[in-house]
Amino acid sequence: MSIINLFYVSIIIFGIALFILGIKVMSSSFKKDLTFKIKSRINNLSSNKLAGVLIGIIMTGLLQSSSAVTLIIVSLVHGRVIKLYNSVPIIMGANIGTTITAQLTAFGLGSSPLNLSFIILVLFLLFRKNKNHFIPNILLGFLLMLLGLSTISIFINKLEAVGLLRILTIKLSNNPVLGMLSGIIITSIIQSSSTGIAMLQILSSSNVITVSNCIPILLGQNIGTCVNTIIGSFATNKSGKRVAVIHTLFNIFGVIMFIFLIKPLYYFVLQLAPYSPARQIAYAHTIFNILTTIILLPLSSALMKISKKIIRD
Repeated sequence: MSIINLFYVSIIIFGIALFILGIKVMSSSFKKDLTFKIKSRINNLSSNKLAGVLIGIIMTGLLQSSSAVTLIIVSLVHGRVIKLYNSVPIIMGANIGTTITAQLTAFGLGSSPLNLSFIILVLFLLFRKNKNHFIPNILLGFLLMLLGLSTISIFINKLEAVGLLRILTIKLSNNPVLGMLSGIIITSIIQSSSTGIAMLQILSSSNVITVSNCIPILLGQNIGTCVNTIIGSFATNKSGKRVAVIHTLFNIFGVIMFIFLIKPLYYFVLQLAPYSPARQIAYAHTIFNILTTIILLPLSSALMKISKKIIRD
């Protein structure tokens, strides 16, 4: 490995450290500073499944990062603010909310985590003298998370290996199973499903890969994005780890269902946007997450029980 690549790897490791530190700061703050009354209100609001899904959609739509939202939920469960069962619909809503980024990209719009980090930094400076320390601690934890994710995303793309992964994606796209596997690997490495989907939109719009070949890769990216949550859960208790397991199970079960519906899904999105490959991919991503949520939402209890089997007391 060259000295430059070694330097990039060191920065990426630093980004991961920031990322986990942010989780720890948020978890500690939730646990220490929230009053019982506030905890009860949050928990009661999220006890309704549909309300929980809506909370997840809104949070991810505002923050433009399902990973950040899922990690916030991991922190809330770790800090005993939200019960494990109540976190399941919010996670599903976050998966729907993340499709907003793909839709914005399809229309030539988007936002940068670094811009959001700047806004949070300004808010942190404004509230740093807050007497109960709740708001500044939450902002600090979230700022560290975003900076960590941004650092990983920026410097991972500078590694020579990422270029090879792009070439590998094109080569493997003709085989659905291998295409899905490449989606898992690439998203696990670049730590951003939104970036991976944006790459697919660019490649399909440039006629490098057909949309039908992009869909298996897109499915794999939904599993790959779970790596963020799994890494973040290392800094939490068993309840926090179970949230990460539920997030992973949601995407795995969804992919298993849709792996047999790739062609019908392609023909459907082709009708929705016949002249825009980028929008076809965005629609496919949205349909996957909405239908998976509709199917698995009634099975929230089953997902929770499976997570408890995997992460035992």
